[in-house]
Amino acid sequence: MEQFADIEGPLPIGLWPAILLIAGSILLILLSVIFIYWLLKRPRKENTASLEPTRSPLEIALERLQKLRSGKSQIQPEPFTVEVSDIVRDYLEEALAVPAREQTSEEFLNTLATRDGLPEILHRQMPAFLESCDMVKFARQSLDMEQQDALLETAKGVVESTDKELAARHPDGENLAQAI
Repeated sequence: MEQFADIEGPLPIGLWPAILLIAGSILLILLSVIFIYWLLKRPRKENTASLEPTRSPLEIALERLQKLRSGKSQIQPEPFTVEVSDIVRDYLEEALAVPAREQTSEEFLNTLATRDGLPEILHRQMPAFLESCDMVKFARQSLDMEQQDALLETAKGVVESTDKELAARHPDGENLAQAI
């Protein structure tokens, strides 16, 4: 049987490696302190979103309708109609908390029929408005400029009348979507 050699002791560390290890540790700590100081003292960007006034759903919808009106000659009937419908649906979703974007026209009309306290214009004009939009979107019916203008005017009328009726019901400016 062979004899095993005894375990050797730890290798002696020279003076220079120990100095480098200590200097590296001190440098790392110093850089960490400088970085933390920089994080705490750097100028912060102000939140510009909070400085801008919040725009009402009416303002947003009317602006979008105006942009669409100014560029309607370059837009094909189907994308034009989809955008008009989306503007009205977005407005109603924001102003009334009605899930308009996620519903088909039929589902949306059923929602309008079952909800109490909605403005009368929605019951009068939305069925014809949505049917016109659906005829272009799904039946590929074309729209001339006059029909596009009429669709835009209907959308604008629905949005403005709904907003006016909601404001008349709640002049104190409370959250209209929660009040209905």
